Amino acid sequence: MSDVQSIAALDRVRGIVAEVLEIDIESVEPDASFYDDLAADSLEKVEIAVRVEREFEISVSPDEAAEMKSASAVLALLRDKGKVV
Repeated sequence: MSDVQSIAALDRVRGIVAEVLEIDIESVEPDASFYDDLAADSLEKVEIAVRVEREFEISVSPDEAAEMKSASAVLALLRDKGKVV
């Protein structure tokens, strides 16, 4: 995949986070911490993981979900799973 596809995937992740947290997508900076910067709670983080699984057709283990701390961390997971290069 190209850089354009990586940017598109990041935008999709940011959209998921914004929708779950009911905030503006511009607030979801790539490195913004879901907990510290965006005030997500544990249930919202689980919902983000579930929606990422559905959107990108992947399986996310509990350990992988725990590492999903920002949109850029989700993008790294997608790279690891071969969904984004």
